[in-house]
Amino acid sequence: MTAQEFFYWLLFSLLALSAGAVWLAYLKSFSIIRPARMKLAHLPDQFRLAYEPVVFPSTDGVALRGWFIPAGGERSSRTIVFCHGWGSNKSELMRDTNFLAGLGFNLFYFDFRASGESAGGMASVGYLETRDLEAAFAWLQANRPEACAGGMGLFGLSMGASVAMWKTAKRPEVKCLLAENVFLSYTRVIANWGWRRLKVPFYPLIPMILFFVRLKLGADPEPYSPVHTAPSVKQPVLFVQGDQDELVPREEAKLLYEICGSSEKALWTVTGAGHAKCAEVGGETYRRKVAEFFQTHLPPEPEPAEPPPGAVRTVGP
Repeated sequence: MTAQEFFYWLLFSLLALSAGAVWLAYLKSFSIIRPARMKLAHLPDQFRLAYEPVVFPSTDGVALRGWFIPAGGERSSRTIVFCHGWGSNKSELMRDTNFLAGLGFNLFYFDFRASGESAGGMASVGYLETRDLEAAFAWLQANRPEACAGGMGLFGLSMGASVAMWKTAKRPEVKCLLAENVFLSYTRVIANWGWRRLKVPFYPLIPMILFFVRLKLGADPEPYSPVHTAPSVKQPVLFVQGDQDELVPREEAKLLYEICGSSEKALWTVTGAGHAKCAEVGGETYRRKVAEFFQTHLPPEPEPAEPPPGAVRTVGP
């Protein structure tokens, strides 16, 4: 083989490898924006919970479906909104947190677009989902204002925690946030997911995958990442993290906790828990800590004071 032939062979090989890498990145980008749609594995009926199925449009018209579960036993003016993770749905969170209805909280679960029972064919790991959370709050405030008068809390898991962090930074009506397995950065979690789940090295594939994702979305989800929104959060925050989380390393979880702007924040690490497994591993301790957080920061409204004996009641002018 002559030097010229070797050069052409080498050039062709490099072009073929480059074209293959680009094509592979293009195909893998669909894995991010089109997660497999999981069927609902649990319903409120299984836990003997009264509920109202609701349908409402996202801010861009995508039909979303959810459940409004009133507090058990009595009317409540305190509501917790739940945001599930990527590739999951509302039933997974409901399974692990439905006990809060018995503690005096209304619970509102909904499916993000392209998940569960909601419409839509494209997810974004946080960017498009902010529209869905905005619509969930709008539905509650328009249709159940009495259920929100005493305060609203947010519970988010993974991608849902990222979206909830964005919402908390923007809206003062959010009184507190529980962020479980929340990632630091959109770019970092995609890189971790690509390597851990798909065995895709960061260079050169992850930057190309992210390029195609941004191209398909028509926007960059990175500015919606917690690393950018957490410093603006002033409300109480409980970070819950598993020490075996392969998608959110402990050093990233600690960094996010440190940059969070809240003066009332705590980081609880669940020993032995992987990603989205804190409830399963934490068991009763998990339920107790979750309950204590919301009971502390979404307290019931005080009962009106009774007039002292003999006092004259004023009925009107």
